[in-house]
Amino acid sequence: MSDFHINSMIGRRINVNKGGPEAKAGQLLHSGHNYMVVGTDEGVVYYAARHLKSVGEDLQSDNNGEKNGTGEFYDYLTPSCFSAIMDNMIGQNVKINRGGPESRQGVLLLSTYDYIALATEKEGVVYYKTDHVKSVSVIQEQKENDANEDKSGSRTGRGSGRGTGRNESPVMGRGTGRGTGRGTGKGTGRGTGKGTGRGTGKGTGRGTGKGTGRGTGKGTGRGTGRATGGTGGCTTGRMTGRTTGHGPAAAAMDVTYYREYGFNNLFDRLALKKVKINRGGPDAIEGVLTECANGYVVVLADNVIHRILTKHVKSISAL
Repeated sequence: MSDFHINSMIGRRINVNKGGPEAKAGQLLHSGHNYMVVGTDEGVVYYAARHLKSVGEDLQSDNNGEKNGTGEFYDYLTPSCFSAIMDNMIGQNVKINRGGPESRQGVLLLSTYDYIALATEKEGVVYYKTDHVKSVSVIQEQKENDANEDKSGSRTGRGSGRGTGRNESPVMGRGTGRGTGRGTGKGTGRGTGKGTGRGTGKGTGRGTGKGTGRGTGKGTGRGTGRATGGTGGCTTGRMTGRTTGHGPAAAAMDVTYYREYGFNNLFDRLALKKVKINRGGPDAIEGVLTECANGYVVVLADNVIHRILTKHVKSISAL
């Protein structure tokens, strides 16, 4: 499908794919070089154009450019390419793919030109080849219920802040706060960041809300750091923050991951280790990765030597 036809549907309700785990209905917000941005009931979803099978236009919907008729507009990224979208999501809780065996949620640790590193709760760090990522979205925090408003008609105030930390690498920390107060709220926040190597940072945030009343709140913080060394190194970062039913359950955890020049270089780093190739389905396999040569990887599993073409490796993780 040409860019002209896609661009002509911007602002209208569409159906992405007719079925399957990636099928979703929503508003087409933007069409980039090799991706589409769709506003859905689960938030903004970024689709890789190469994996789209069909796009249907809903002719009966009332396309007014607003979210769910509430008057709240979507906030989304419009970078140069699909890979650059994930560059802007480092340190955030994201969902890779809408469903299927390769769908996972976790904190995005690293994004390179051809692979990403995702910290998951049950499988540790999973490395995805970017070519096999069909869609990505930031996990939306659960909305506060009506119990946050007291009988006097209080409202919530928001606070946000940025901070920098010093260690082996520069880090930006971001804290958000939410407080309760009467009337409309306006808040300020401070955040501190701390990190080592290229990894996620450690941040805390506080916010105060002001209106006709006064309220205070606490928020979670995120940070990212850049590695001081070259490629081929092992990087350790520390992540902090509370989750709201998504992503890593621990409030803080140490994460070790590999930063290499390309996805295929990870095979040398994981050589002689027990790995899991692909998350599920008929192509998934667990065993000891012995070598990578001539365009395929060799995995020893259950006394059988398996040779797998590297172009069919969608994801890999150490066990």
